[in-house]
Amino acid sequence: MIHLTLIIVDFLTGLLAAGAWALASAGGAIAAAVGGGVLGVSLFRRWRRKP
Repeated sequence: MIHLTLIIVDFLTGLLAAGAWALASAGGAIAAAVGGGVLGVSLFRRWRRKP
């Protein structure tokens, strides 16, 4: 019975770690996309201001 409990706890811990990793990866990708968009807009505005 103890072995089954350990397996279940290990499985749930693995799911939690995988979910946290997926959330961190998605957050990093979203932050990179938003940062790239902001940088692109600022460069485009700077380029349009040139005479």
